[in-house]
Amino acid sequence: MPNRAAVPGELRERFYRSVAETLSLLHAAPGHDRRRALLEVSRILAATMKLPLVWIGRRESNMHAVEVLAAAGPAQAYAETLRLSDAMDEPGGRGPVGIVLREERARVTPVASAEFAHWRAAARQHGFGACIVAASRTRDGGQLVLASYSREGGPALGEELLDWAQRLVDELSRFWDHQMLLERSIRMSRYRDAQRTIQRALLEQPDPDAIYPTLARALADIAGAAAVDVFAAVEGQDTLRRVALVGPIAEVMLTLPMPPRHQDGPRTIAPTQAFMQGTPVIRRKPTAGTPSDNPWRPELSEHASAVGCWPLFAGPVDGTDPNARTPTGVFVVVTAEPDAFDEEMCRLLDEIADAAGLALRQHAQRHALRQEQERQTYLASHDDLTDLPNRRALDRHLDAVLASARRQGRRVAVGLLDLDDLKPINDRHGHAVGDRVLAEVAERLRLLLRGGDYVARFGGDEFVLVFDDLQHESDLDDLLERIGAALLQPVPIDGRLLPIGASLGIATYASDGHASGEQLLRLADQAMYQVKARKRHRTRWWAMARSDGALATVEPEGPVAPYGEQATMLLRACRDSWQPRLQAVVESFCAALLQHEGIGTLLRALPDGEYRALKLHMLAHLQVLARADLDLAAHRKRATRTGLFHAACGLEEVWLLEAIEQLRDDLVTVLASADRRALDVVLQRLDAERHWQLESMRALQRRRMALLARLNALAWSAEGYLGLIQGVVDILASHQEFAACAVGRPDDSGRLTYEAVAGNAFAAYLRALSAGEALPIRVDPGHPEGGGPSGRAWRTVSIQRCVHFGSDPAMASWRDMALGLGVVSSVSIPLCPSRDNPVVVLSLYSPYAGGLQSEDQRAFVEQVKSVLDLALARLSPPRQGAELLPFFVRERWRARIATDALQMHYQPLIRLADGAVTEFEALARLRDVDDQLLAPGRFLPALDADDLIVLFRHGLALATACRQSLCGAGHPLDMSVNVPAAALEDPRYGAAAAAVLADSGCPPAALLLEILESPLASEHPGSLDEPGMQSLKALGVRLVEDDLGAGYSSLIRLRQWPFDRIKIDQAIVLQARRDPLNTLRFIRQLIRIGNDLRLEVVVEGLETPDLIEAASLLGADFGQGYALARPMPAEALQGWLRAHRPAPRAQVPLTSLGALASELLWEEQFVALPAESAFWATHSGRTCGPGEYFHLADLDDSLGASHHAMHVAALKGPQDPHYRRLRETFLAALVAHVLESSG
Repeated sequence: MPNRAAVPGELRERFYRSVAETLSLLHAAPGHDRRRALLEVSRILAATMKLPLVWIGRRESNMHAVEVLAAAGPAQAYAETLRLSDAMDEPGGRGPVGIVLREERARVTPVASAEFAHWRAAARQHGFGACIVAASRTRDGGQLVLASYSREGGPALGEELLDWAQRLVDELSRFWDHQMLLERSIRMSRYRDAQRTIQRALLEQPDPDAIYPTLARALADIAGAAAVDVFAAVEGQDTLRRVALVGPIAEVMLTLPMPPRHQDGPRTIAPTQAFMQGTPVIRRKPTAGTPSDNPWRPELSEHASAVGCWPLFAGPVDGTDPNARTPTGVFVVVTAEPDAFDEEMCRLLDEIADAAGLALRQHAQRHALRQEQERQTYLASHDDLTDLPNRRALDRHLDAVLASARRQGRRVAVGLLDLDDLKPINDRHGHAVGDRVLAEVAERLRLLLRGGDYVARFGGDEFVLVFDDLQHESDLDDLLERIGAALLQPVPIDGRLLPIGASLGIATYASDGHASGEQLLRLADQAMYQVKARKRHRTRWWAMARSDGALATVEPEGPVAPYGEQATMLLRACRDSWQPRLQAVVESFCAALLQHEGIGTLLRALPDGEYRALKLHMLAHLQVLARADLDLAAHRKRATRTGLFHAACGLEEVWLLEAIEQLRDDLVTVLASADRRALDVVLQRLDAERHWQLESMRALQRRRMALLARLNALAWSAEGYLGLIQGVVDILASHQEFAACAVGRPDDSGRLTYEAVAGNAFAAYLRALSAGEALPIRVDPGHPEGGGPSGRAWRTVSIQRCVHFGSDPAMASWRDMALGLGVVSSVSIPLCPSRDNPVVVLSLYSPYAGGLQSEDQRAFVEQVKSVLDLALARLSPPRQGAELLPFFVRERWRARIATDALQMHYQPLIRLADGAVTEFEALARLRDVDDQLLAPGRFLPALDADDLIVLFRHGLALATACRQSLCGAGHPLDMSVNVPAAALEDPRYGAAAAAVLADSGCPPAALLLEILESPLASEHPGSLDEPGMQSLKALGVRLVEDDLGAGYSSLIRLRQWPFDRIKIDQAIVLQARRDPLNTLRFIRQLIRIGNDLRLEVVVEGLETPDLIEAASLLGADFGQGYALARPMPAEALQGWLRAHRPAPRAQVPLTSLGALASELLWEEQFVALPAESAFWATHSGRTCGPGEYFHLADLDDSLGASHHAMHVAALKGPQDPHYRRLRETFLAALVAHVLESSG
C-alpha cells in the first residue's frame, strides 16, 4: 500500500482543489437536478485530478445492486459494464465496492490485489493502476458510492486521500438527501395541486367518461407525471379497456400490450396485477445486477424509472369485505424519478384513488336511481297484469292526442270496451284463470290495432281503445269487425276453450269540437252500456255515442267546474248524505294502503297513536275536499303542504299516484249512488290535488339539489375542519326536512361529543344533557345508548336510520324528549375521508317520519356523504385522540375573543450579545367563564377563518396599545404579534393591521408579524404576488418566519417570501436534552442559513442557562424562553423592565452544552482553513472553548486528556484518520458529559 510520501504533492493539491470546487457546486445549487449534479462532480474530479475514470453510484435501500448514476473520464465506458452489489455471495459484491459498502469505510485497492480479480482484465485494458472507493449512507437507508481510478504508472492514490474521499461522499450524501427532500417537496406540491384539481372536478359529480380523463390530465399536466394511463374493466371482455392516456410519453405507452384482466406467472404486468389483487403495485426500472426475471417493460427503459398502478373501486364499500370487491379499473402513473413512490406519495395516491372511487360509486348510484325511477315510472303508468298502459297513462295520452287533433285538424275516436260474462269465468274457474283471459284479450288487442292506435286497461274487465287520424267514422267499420271477430274466438286455458264476448262504445272527436278526454270516455261509457243492454238482440258489438255535432246533447248540462257557485250548490246538497260515508272511505282507503308494499311499510312503522291520528287527518282532508265553499287558492295551498309532507316522509311519486288512484276508486265505490255531477266535482279536485302534490314533491327535490350545490361549494372553499362541519350543519338545518343537524365524534369512553350543531331541537338536547336530564349518545355496543343510528353508523361504517322515534325500540332512551322537541325520525351518516375509517358522524333529525328512505332521499343522503368524504379528505380532519371541542364550548370561546376576555401576555426577546431587551412578543390568552386562562393551543382550534381575523385585530389592538404605553414610560421597544399563514393570501389582515396602526399611533417599523407554520401554508406556499403579502409589506412592518425547521414547507417559504427574521422552532431546541450533538449541529446550520440570507435569527425555547449559552455561542442574535423570562400580563411589564439586568454574552463557555457548541465552532473553523500544516498548527495550539470550560470546571480527568490528544492529532489536519478517530472519541465523551450534567 503506498504511503503518504509516495503521494505526490501535486496530486494531493489537485484533489483538494477538486473537492473544494465540488463542495462549492453542491452548496451553490440547491435546486440542481441530483443526477446532473453528480455528473458534474464526476467531471470536475476527473478533469481536475486528471484521472481516467470517476464514477458515482447508488444502492437503493433494501436492494443489493449498485446503479452507476454518473461517470466521467476517458475510460467511462468501463463504468457502464459494471455489475456491482453489496452481497458477499455475488461476484459483484466481492470487490472493493462491495467491501466498502459493507464496511462503510473508504478504501484504496490496487488493480493487482486479489479483490480486483473479477475486473482485472478489463481494468488493465483501460490502464488502471488503483481505485479509491468511499461510500456513505443516505437518509432513506440507501448508499452513495464514489469511485476514482488512477493510471498505471501515474501518480498513486494514497491513504492520505481516504478521509477527503470520505468527506466528499458524505457531502454528496447530504446533498442527495437535501435534493431528495427538495424534489420530494416540489413533487408533492405538484401532486397535491393535482389532487385538489381532481377533488374539485369530482365534487361536480361527473360520469366515468369525465372522471377518467380528469384523473389522467391532472396527474400528467399538473403533477408532471411522464404518463398517466387509465384502464376500465368492461363486462365480457378479457382485457382492460384504455379510457384515458395523457403525458409526454403517451406514444410510448401505446406500444405496450393492453393489460388482461387475469394473468398467471411471475411476469404479470403491473396493471393486471393491481387489478387482480386489488392493491397498488409499484415497479422500478431495474439497475445493473437486478435479476433477469424483473418484469420491467424494456420499452419504458429510456423514458421512465418507476411505475405505480392503483386500482379503482366503484362498488359499494359499506359492509363489504374489501378483499371480496373487484376493481372497476386501474390508473397507472409513470414517473421519471425512481424514488417518486415514497410513503407520502403512496398515501396521496391512495386518497386520489379513494376520491375517484367515491365519484364512480356516486355515479353508479345515480345511474341505478335513474333506472329505478324509469322502472317505477313505467310501472306507475302500466297495468301489472296486462302490461298495457293504465288509467294514468291514458289520461296523458288523451290530452296529447286531442291537442294534436285540434292543431292538425284530425278526427279521433275513443272506445270503451267491456268483456261480457267474465264474472262467470272467475266464479267457475277462479280469478287466476280470469286474469289469464284478461292478459290474452290484451295481447289480441295489441296485435290487431294499427301502428298509431292505442289500447289501455281502464280497470277490471274494461279496456279503452283510441283510434287516431281518422278521416270518417266509417274508417272504423272494418277495423272493429276484425277486432270483434278476434275477441269472439274462445280463449284456450289449460286444455279448455273459454268463450268470451265484448261490448264497445265509441265516442268521436272532430277538430272543431270542445270535448275533453273525460267527456269522451263518459260518452263511450254510455254507448257501451246501451250495447251491453241489448247484447242478446244486437246486430253489432259496438255502437257510436252520437255524431260530433250532437255531443252536447248527450249531457246537456256539460261539465261542472270544481270550484264556484255550481260546485257549491251540488256539494251542499250532498253534504249531509256524504258525511257518514266518508269514514267508510277512510277505512277502505287505509286498509288498502296497509297492503301496499311501500306505503304499508311506512304505516306499520308508525306508533298506534300516530296511525289513528293519521286516519283522523285523512277524514278531515276528505271533508275539506268535499267542502262546498273550497276555493282554488286554498285547495292548492293545502295540497302543496300535503305534497311536502308526503315527500318528506319518504313517499315515492309512484306510490302517491297509486294511492290517489286507490282513493278515487274508493270514493266512486262508496259514493256511487250520489249525484254523479257532485262526485265528478270531488274527483276533479282530487285530480288537481294529485298534480299539485306532485309539483310540491318535485320542488322539494329541486331544493335538495340546490342544497347539494351549496355543500359542494363549501366542500371546496372551507379552510378548516371546524369551519367545514359548522357550515355543513348550518346549510342542512336551513332545509325544510330537517329540524336539527349535528356532527360528533366519540371520546375515549365511546361517548359522542358534538362539535357542530344547528337547530334548536338538538341544542335543547345538549342543554338537557349538560344538566343531567338526558342520556348521552354512544358508539359502543355494550351500552343501550349505543344502539341508536349514530352508534350503529360508527360501528358498521354505513348509513343508519330511525324511521320513527315513537316505535323504534333503540330510541327509547330519547323518545319522549325527541318527540317533545318535534323530532320524529333521524338518519346518521359516517363520514370517511379514507375507506372504511369513519372520523365523524353527521346526524340529521327530521320532523317527519320515515328516516329519509325514499329513492330521492337516499340518493340525496348518499351524495351528501360523498361530497363530505371528499371534503374531509382534502382538509385532513383531526385524528382519533385529538381534543374534542363540544359545540357549546366552541361557541362560547368564539364569542369571547371579541370581548375583554381576550388578554395578551408578553414575553421578552433578549439580544444575546449584551442581554438587552429589544421587544416583546404578544401571546394571546382567553379567560373562560370559570376564570381559567386558556392558552392558544386550547382555543385556536375552535376558531374559523373569520374568527381568526377578529382575534388578530383585537390582539393587535391590545399589543400596540401596550407598546405605546411602554414607550410613554420610557421603554421604546418593538412588539411582535403572531398571524396565521392565511394572512399572506387574505388582504383583510393587512386592512385590519393598517386600521389598528392608524388608531394606535404605533409606527409600523416597531411592529413585527410572526407568520405561523400551518398545513394550509404547506399546501399554498404563496408568493410576493399574493394580495395579503402585498398589503402587509405595504404597511412597512417586518415579517418573521416562525417555527423554522418545523417542516420542509418553512424552508420553501423562506426562499419565496421576503422575511426580515427567522425563529428556530423550540421543538428543535428542546431535543438538545436527548441528542445534544445533532441538535446543536442542526441549530448551527439554521443559523448559518439565516446569516447567509442576512436575516436576524431568534432561538426560542431557551428554558435553561446552558441552552442560552449554546445559542449565543452558535451565533444567534436573539433568544426567547423561560430561562430568560416567562410571558407576563401587561401590568407586570414595567416592573420587570426596571428589575431586569442585562447579562452580556460570556466569552468562554461556563456549561457543558456551551462547551459542546464551542467545540462545533472550533471544528467548523478548522475544516475551513487552507490545507497547510502551519494553519493547522496555529489553530490546534490556540485556546478553545472546551479547554477553557475544562479549566474553569477543574476537569483534568480522562475527558481533558481526550481533548488534549485530539488537539495534538490536529497538527496533521482535519482529514487525518488518526485525528478523526480521536475527535469522534472526544465528542462521544463530551456528549456523555453533557447528558450527565443535564440529569
